Amino acid sequence: MPKKIAKAAAVHACHGASIRLTAGLVAMTLLLFAGSISADDGKLSGLPSLILGGQTADAPTYNFEQPLVERVKTPQLDIVLDKTTLEDIKAAFGGEIRTRSAGNIAVGWLCYTIPARDRQRRVWFIADGEDASGAKPTLTMVSVEDTAESRDDCDKGQFDVSSWRLPVPTLGGNPDSLRQRFGNAPDEGIVRYAHENPGGNAGAGLSQSLVYRQKGGQIDGLAFSQETSR
Repeated sequence: MPKKIAKAAAVHACHGASIRLTAGLVAMTLLLFAGSISADDGKLSGLPSLILGGQTADAPTYNFEQPLVERVKTPQLDIVLDKTTLEDIKAAFGGEIRTRSAGNIAVGWLCYTIPARDRQRRVWFIADGEDASGAKPTLTMVSVEDTAESRDDCDKGQFDVSSWRLPVPTLGGNPDSLRQRFGNAPDEGIVRYAHENPGGNAGAGLSQSLVYRQKGGQIDGLAFSQETSR
């Protein structure tokens, strides 16, 4: 059974390993508050902005010894965080890469809006912490959510999210599906499942965070984050 992590400091320590503190600060100052940056470039919103802005830090968090997700399988591309780049995503799905930067720290993303019945589905591919070396940034987060919000700065997605395959519950699931997969879940609100492997002996460390948002007894948003330290 998973073991509940203490709130506040312990949650920050766990989640901070997955989404570095610098990325959270960048998100707060550059993404949530656009300041003097052109509004045409857009900004993060929804579940990704809550996570990167630290507003989900008090959510119940459960730690797992085994990795949660290896890859997201789509008809166009197998998406692997820390390996797949934003350019790979653009080549597969189209769209425009948007960025925010401060010094040598930056956050880049692709955002798509897909019609879904009486609502819309928003899909985010995010890379944070890229440096100024010119290296292509690799993904650190994939997020999918249902929303009634209309955004002109997200591209229209021409793909079907329902055909994607993940080894974890997805949109439309319920608390029971989370309990069956992970052992614990609240009936409502945000919950996080985490895996931390510090590595050692020259091995790479791995931090994973899988965040779910539930409304009205259904999963209406999820975000998978991963970071590898070498």
